[in-house]
Amino acid sequence: MAKTAQSGSNPAGPSDEEQNAIEAAILERIEAGEIFEDLDDLSPKFRAILKMTADLAAVSEVSVLTWAYTAYRTAPDIGAKIAVCATILDEVGHAYHQGLLAERFGVDMHQRAFEDDIETIWTWPIMEVPLRNYIEFVVMQALLDRAGLHWTKDIELHCSFAPYRRTLRKVNFEEGFHMRHGAFWTEFYWNHSEETREWVQKAVDWLFPFGVMWFGKPDDLRNRPDMLKYRVRGWGNDFMRDKWLQSASAFCDKLGIKIPAKFDQEKNKWVLDMPYPMLYDAENYQWSWEQCTQKEYWSHSRKGGPMRPGAYQRLRREEWGEALW
Repeated sequence: MAKTAQSGSNPAGPSDEEQNAIEAAILERIEAGEIFEDLDDLSPKFRAILKMTADLAAVSEVSVLTWAYTAYRTAPDIGAKIAVCATILDEVGHAYHQGLLAERFGVDMHQRAFEDDIETIWTWPIMEVPLRNYIEFVVMQALLDRAGLHWTKDIELHCSFAPYRRTLRKVNFEEGFHMRHGAFWTEFYWNHSEETREWVQKAVDWLFPFGVMWFGKPDDLRNRPDMLKYRVRGWGNDFMRDKWLQSASAFCDKLGIKIPAKFDQEKNKWVLDMPYPMLYDAENYQWSWEQCTQKEYWSHSRKGGPMRPGAYQRLRREEWGEALW
């Protein structure tokens, strides 16, 4: 059988009509449930979507390790310090494995991580706000690793490019461990003392809204609908956001932690009880609690946080983790 992405003998490449036919053929195979192994079987548009997804994921993983590092100095004992270091090593591994995948599509990961303009680095906004203490670190694991796991598990379960599924098996195993580690120690600190309980609540107040925003824009405003069309992902943003909300809310409610959500008896599910979206003050760890537009939120978040550009500059000079050794 001829490869789907081949353009025949036309040296100028396929015409628009031929290109449309190529994309229609690949979409028909995807709709039929086919899972692809060979890069040469992919259409140009399919390849471009996979390249963009892997590139963004690999580069954003790098920012997680510089963020987790900020919890190290407040870790209360050697076990906690090892937990921070282990998380950092896991995140380096996630960047490595997803970077290997991105390089199959022609991405130069060394250039992306160490040479490109720092202002072009994309990450979740919270990853550029230093952690205030170790309790905030474990609450982050309980809430935001839970969010990240929904995102990556979707690709492992549903992606129509088999190598991407396999890449995320190890990532998801470790993300699941991070989440369970965070949940265990969040419960511990919630019950340990009045002081630690207060810090758990402060951490949830700050981090919970970032979990809500983790999944991007609502489906009707999404910039990349082709990720679903070509089955790079199987779940929409709204579905994942709700899936996370049910899980995170049930976890917090079990412990008695206050959250900006309430259980709707008629809908038999947790619903948000906060302005969505709203702006935040990264310097003072506060939310506005006033409604803003999606455009205003994402424009604000793209400005970066207090760790930009310093954390990336230290990483590039290979001095970011000297306190770990």
